[in-house]
Amino acid sequence: GRPNVGKSTLLNRLVGEERVLVSPVPGTTRDPIDAMVELGEQRFRVVDTAGIRRTPKVKDPADFYSVLRAKGALAEADVALLLIDTVQGVAQQDQRIAQAAAESGAALIVLLNKWDAADLEQREMVTRDVADRLQFVGWAPLLRVSALTGARLHRLAPAIDRVLESREFRIPTGTLNRLIRGWQASHPPPVRKGRRPRILYAVQAGTSPPTIILFVSGYEPGDDYLRYLENRLRDEFGFEGTPIKMFARRRKGRSG
Repeated sequence: GRPNVGKSTLLNRLVGEERVLVSPVPGTTRDPIDAMVELGEQRFRVVDTAGIRRTPKVKDPADFYSVLRAKGALAEADVALLLIDTVQGVAQQDQRIAQAAAESGAALIVLLNKWDAADLEQREMVTRDVADRLQFVGWAPLLRVSALTGARLHRLAPAIDRVLESREFRIPTGTLNRLIRGWQASHPPPVRKGRRPRILYAVQAGTSPPTIILFVSGYEPGDDYLRYLENRLRDEFGFEGTPIKMFARRRKGRSG
């Protein structure tokens, strides 16, 4: 999250002690600090990162490398918890961080922190902001919490379990191809240069996150069509909290 949204307070609350110095001054945390935390019936390594600001706005070299280390921690994460200050609302940098989390392949949970400190108008505004400005990660669970008091943090462990299960989910190849054939028949890819791409075969090549490869003839379907297929997969299987990677590969022409 951005600086001073409550990341260190959250880690201290989960650990049950003052593991990290908490200060109203943004930038107090510079190096990622980790701790083993019991959530539900599992133990997790939770990493508190420095607040992620836009790199061009970071003037201090120490802050610059703190941001890089925070992004490195994100790249290694299985689950990213994006903290947003309910009182301040969703900022453009929150959008950038959410995009970075989705691109990293980590599962994502959005936490509206300081919920109890916000008035009704602020709560309604941030809820609208999330629906509007973070709609591209609308698949991420949304929790309204208070890291300071611990309010509603009991919902975090079940949410982590669900998104990790989604991240490891695998669709049987036969089922995947049957569904994609049906979706392609009812909503074919748009024609491009007089030719319509055709999906010949699909396979889930991996998990963590789920990765789908489409083998196609003609042109590769555009991003809009890949998003359409992703949305249909989410309608069918849920995939709560996990990004889905989808790639199209053109079938090579026959030789001879």
